[in-house]
Amino acid sequence: MTTPFEPVARGLLDTAFDLRRVLRLHLDESGTDETLPLAQSEVIRTVAAFPDSRIGDIADRLKLRQNTVSTLVRTLVEKGLLERRPDPSDGRAVVVRVNDERAARRERRTDRRVEVLSAEIAKLSAAERKAVERALPTLAKLNDALRAQRRG
Repeated sequence: MTTPFEPVARGLLDTAFDLRRVLRLHLDESGTDETLPLAQSEVIRTVAAFPDSRIGDIADRLKLRQNTVSTLVRTLVEKGLLERRPDPSDGRAVVVRVNDERAARRERRTDRRVEVLSAEIAKLSAAERKAVERALPTLAKLNDALRAQRRG
């Protein structure tokens, strides 16, 4: 079933994907750090936002199976990017957090993305910059609505 909004949806999807890919190329060229597969990156992002999460909590937030998240976490622990610790409220359980080194890497990567995007935004006309700025709340609203759908 197509809707009159399908071209906009496709354009937004293509543009968002391309933006992520092109920023990743800039990170690769900068020597900022290794790039991670999307699934691993999402786990790190989630753990950074919710430190001391259990595997089940991460799986729920990402809408993934626990065994998938467990494998991703194990890989990230082996890479030295995440740490497992005993859950302070239940010593039998384990919680996960981003180690300090990874947190610093993440900050450098974010700074590099901001630097690259800021330089390009500065090259836009004032009207184009304003259009990008005005679109941000709407894009955030779309993200929130899609996230809420997945939880529901």
